[in-house]
Amino acid sequence: MSDRSAPTEPRYPVRALHEDDWAGFVATDSHAFGITVPDAVAEAEREVHEPGRGLGAFEGSTPVAIATAFSFELTVPGGALPAAGVSWVGVLPTHRRRGLLGALMTRQLQDVHDAGREPLAALWASEPPIYGRFGYGLASRSYALTVPRSAQAITEDAPADPALRLRLVSPEDWRLMQPVYDVAARERPGMLARDERWWRRLVRDTPELREGRSGLRAVVAEDEERVRGYALYATKPDWAPGSQGGTVFVRETMSADAPARAALYRYLFDLDLMGSTTLSNTPVDDPLLFWLRNTRAASPRLSDALYLRLVDVRTALRRRTYATPLDVVLDVRDDLCPWNHARWRLIADDGTEDGAVRCERTDGPPDLELGVRELGAAYLGGTALADLGLAGLVRELTPGALRTASAAFLHTPAPWCPTAF
Repeated sequence: MSDRSAPTEPRYPVRALHEDDWAGFVATDSHAFGITVPDAVAEAEREVHEPGRGLGAFEGSTPVAIATAFSFELTVPGGALPAAGVSWVGVLPTHRRRGLLGALMTRQLQDVHDAGREPLAALWASEPPIYGRFGYGLASRSYALTVPRSAQAITEDAPADPALRLRLVSPEDWRLMQPVYDVAARERPGMLARDERWWRRLVRDTPELREGRSGLRAVVAEDEERVRGYALYATKPDWAPGSQGGTVFVRETMSADAPARAALYRYLFDLDLMGSTTLSNTPVDDPLLFWLRNTRAASPRLSDALYLRLVDVRTALRRRTYATPLDVVLDVRDDLCPWNHARWRLIADDGTEDGAVRCERTDGPPDLELGVRELGAAYLGGTALADLGLAGLVRELTPGALRTASAAFLHTPAPWCPTAF
C-alpha cells in the first residue's frame, strides 16, 4: 500500500465567473470596499463587463475573492496597444490574508499571457502598496486642484479665440464630444480608446450617487466648424449663513487646442453662486498650472494614477517608439511571469532601412538590471529610469547606460488616464 497522500482540491478553487455569479460578484465587491453598490449601478456596470474575463476564488458556491479585466486599447509612445484593464479586485473581509489575492492576480496574468492578445495590463490602485509585488509600476500621476471662484482665476496670458463660443448641451450628446477625445487619446500615452459602452458609462448620472449635487451637465467650446472642447460637471450649492458659495465638481475636461481649454476653464471658474471648482484628475503638464494667477491658492495635490504591468516584455518594448537612439541590454526580473525573466537587447533607431525597434533575448552582458515593476513605471514615458536609479531600483552595470536609456524612454506629453475603471 502506497503511503503517498492523494492530491486534494484547493480549499478555495479559482475559476472563471459565470453569468449566474453576478449577484455574488457584486456582493463581494460591496463587502471588500465597505460600500453598497446601488442596484441601478450594478445593472449598468454589467454593460461593460466581459463574459469570461471575471475570476473568483470560491468557498462552495460563494465567491470570496474576485477580479476581472476589461479589453482596452491603450495609447503608448508612438501608437496604441491592447491592454487588460484590471478592475473589481477584492477579498471578503472574512477571508483576508489567505493568499487569495495572490492566487487571483497570478492566474489573471497567466490567462492574459495565454490569450496572447494583450502585452500590457493596467489598473487604478485602491491601495497603492498592494500591486507592486505583482509587477505593477506607477506609470502616471495627476493633480487634484480646488480653484477659488474668480473671473480672473487664470491670467490674461492664457490664449483666447474670438471665434469660440460656449454652448450647454445634454451629457447624452456625447457624440459631439467624442472626436475631441479621440484626437487627445491618440497623442497622450495612458489614454484609452472609448467605445459607446464606455461613453455611456462616463456620462451616467445615477441619482443615488449625487450626494446633493446637481445632475450632470455638459458645456462645449465650438466655432462655426466643429466642437473643439468640452467639460462635464455638476454643481452643489451651499446656502448656509456665511458660506462662500457652492462647489463645481468637474468630471472631465478635454480640448483639441489651448484656446478651447482656456475658455472652458474661464467658464468653470466663474459660475454664479459657486465658491470653488474642484478638478480631481488633471494632467501633470496641463497648461492650467501655468495659467492660474495664484497656483498656490488652488492647493495642487499630486497623486498616483495609472499602474502598468508588462505581461509580454518583448512585444511591449518592440511596439513603442523611443525619443532617442538606443542599444541596451536589460536584465529584467519577473518572478510571476517566467517568460519575461531574461536579458533583453533593445535596439531603437539603429539606422536600418525599416527603422523598426528590435527586442530579443540575449546572453550578452547586461547594461541595466531592473524589475518588471520598474519597467512598467517607465514604459509610458512619465517616470524617468534615471530617477528610479537614484532610488536604487535600477542598477547601472555599464557606465552611461542609465542616462541614455532614461532619455530614450521619456515622452512628451506626459502620460495621463482620464478614465477610471
